[in-house]
Amino acid sequence: MKARPRSRMATRTGLLLFVVLFTVSSVWAAEPQARQSVAKSADGEFLDYGDGTIYNTKTGLMWMKQDFWQMNRQWVNWYTAVEFVRRMNNKKFGGYTDWRLPTPAEAGTLYDPRKRNLDKDGDKIHIDPLFPAGSGWSTWTSEEKKSKAVVVSYKGEGGKEYQDKIEGTDAFLRLVRGPMS
Repeated sequence: MKARPRSRMATRTGLLLFVVLFTVSSVWAAEPQARQSVAKSADGEFLDYGDGTIYNTKTGLMWMKQDFWQMNRQWVNWYTAVEFVRRMNNKKFGGYTDWRLPTPAEAGTLYDPRKRNLDKDGDKIHIDPLFPAGSGWSTWTSEEKKSKAVVVSYKGEGGKEYQDKIEGTDAFLRLVRGPMS
């Protein structure tokens, strides 16, 4: 039996339904902006929601307030970082299940040479002081090439470099969720 072609009305109705569902899901995706913050950065760029998350109003990214070092007091290699993502999503950290490693560009958005914070050793790093002092000075990212992955630094001039996934010397991690860059 031959399938009948859809009428223009059915096609328009289907298109309208798609647009409505897309719009509704887009509103849900913007949900962090509708939440009530308990604190904000001096420049208003970052909002602390009091649940272990900080939202960047400029990028639409939500970050874990504490990094792996602050939560676990140990170094992390890239493979353990990937497993940490799974654990935080299984725990629904902050009420979310879409935590991930940041891209290098996303991790770089935390670096601001005008901002001052202190790392775990008391040295100066350039991330907003709304993030608690005592974190690592860098973060692993999702960009990898064979046995290496990109680490983004928040010390000095900042920057990024490939490091060994197991033996990386800047073995810290801060997870993110939200728009991909």
